[in-house]
Amino acid sequence: MTTTLTTPALTLTDIGKTFGTNAPVLDGVSLTVEQGEFLAIVGPSGCGKTTLLRIIQGLDVATTGTVVNQTESGSIPRMSYVFQRASLLPWYNVRANVAFGLTLAAGRHIYANKSERDNAVDELLELTGLSRYASFYPDQISGGMQQRVNVARALAVRPDVLLLDEPFSALDALTREKLQIDVSRILSRVGTTGVLVTHDIREAVFLSDRIAVMTAHPGTIREIVPVTAERPRTEEYQHSPELATEERRIWRMLHD
Repeated sequence: MTTTLTTPALTLTDIGKTFGTNAPVLDGVSLTVEQGEFLAIVGPSGCGKTTLLRIIQGLDVATTGTVVNQTESGSIPRMSYVFQRASLLPWYNVRANVAFGLTLAAGRHIYANKSERDNAVDELLELTGLSRYASFYPDQISGGMQQRVNVARALAVRPDVLLLDEPFSALDALTREKLQIDVSRILSRVGTTGVLVTHDIREAVFLSDRIAVMTAHPGTIREIVPVTAERPRTEEYQHSPELATEERRIWRMLHD
């Protein structure tokens, strides 16, 4: 079920981004993401969706505007970023790749001792359905399974906010649908706030509580569209008339 809390996880105010002397990529982007919410961002190619996600993460800096990130207690949230393609370490097996996520940027471990780390990895492998593949290496598993490892590794730092940059776009349709169901279930269970950038309108409707529809050149928010069906959603909803109706409505916005 969707979690609704009063303290925003992310607040973006009047975000603009210009690279050099080029025309602005983003202009006046403002939105709020609530704690435990899943927000999807859709828009035409080149409208700055990924740039906006990178600004939220801190991988890029806005030219104008502010990003405020906070947890319910007011502290700075821990974030994880899942890229379009799996970026696993080929010399590590699945278990070691997930465990690698427990190490912070400074080289310190989140958990105090090995026993706690091992338990945390076991829980993540179970949560993401990877337990039986723990000893496999990346080249021994499918692309969909690799991306599931990527998600598990991102969740290893116990993020308050999970940022996903078209994480399923390189996968075949059946694998993509299965991973959409898995990610919806996992994030609903752990209560993590999610922000997804995607070109796939159906995916946005299936996964999100709200969809931010962006305009092109420069990118800004045209409209925020709520999705009323409760999360986590089922395979039946994935192919339902209700989802198709929402998909068509957003498609018309993007083609207007």
